[in-house]
Amino acid sequence: MGELGAFLKIERHGVHYRDAQERLTDYEEFLVERPPEELAEQGARCMECGVPFCHSGCPVNNLIPDWNDLVYRDRWQEAIEQLHRTNNFPDFTGRLCPAPCEAACVLEIREGEAVTIKQIELAIINRAWDEGWVVPQPAAIRTGRTVAVVGSGPAGMACAQQLARAGHDVHVYEKQAKAGGLLRYGIPDFKMEKQLIDRRVGQMSEEGITFHYNINVGVSMPVDQLVAEHDAVVLAGGSEKPRDLTISGRDLQGIHFAMDFLPQQNRRVSYEPVTANEP
Repeated sequence: MGELGAFLKIERHGVHYRDAQERLTDYEEFLVERPPEELAEQGARCMECGVPFCHSGCPVNNLIPDWNDLVYRDRWQEAIEQLHRTNNFPDFTGRLCPAPCEAACVLEIREGEAVTIKQIELAIINRAWDEGWVVPQPAAIRTGRTVAVVGSGPAGMACAQQLARAGHDVHVYEKQAKAGGLLRYGIPDFKMEKQLIDRRVGQMSEEGITFHYNINVGVSMPVDQLVAEHDAVVLAGGSEKPRDLTISGRDLQGIHFAMDFLPQQNRRVSYEPVTANEP
């Protein structure tokens, strides 16, 4: 697993950021991926732990040492196959996850020395899309059963994809105009550009999943109707009730929960470049 003793001679190299002056001119992602040779070196640092604590640190139980080793050995297509075993959307988690796996990495015994797991994960899925390795996987056999999934955030999307690949006829109901939940309406483009969500929705549609937008189940569509039309219903509405703050001034006029305004943020914003000497 990895290169024996590589962690002793190869330093951790984190992700690059785009130049700040360049970032001022747009709203695009700000991370710059390292070349494959450097990523292979970072994968080589993943040592053969007796107990790989990164597994328990990862919320989706990714098989992290396996695909670190495959990247080190330049076996990228096998790496994405291994990554997709436990994670439907590494293109999302590779950008947004706070990487508790790295905090759990044995090399983090020396603070700041963990394997660059998140960086490698994102590089794997980016290359997989570029190479055409990510394709629709429609079920070979249909069950004749229909399932409704309420909510199209990451949980609803992953659930829908797994159910469709098991052969069910899946319908996703979303109250907003597009799929993604907080992935789309709560995260700015510089963290994750929204065409990445659209790309996955396209893949899922080709797998037979039907998306219904602007339908607020329980409001614009009765729950009884949903239950009557489907064999099973999955509630994946997410958490939209914010935690209030019991502080002085909270009841002043003009103070609002951000959640009420997040759907308005689903648009590209262009900025005029600002130079340091401008007032």
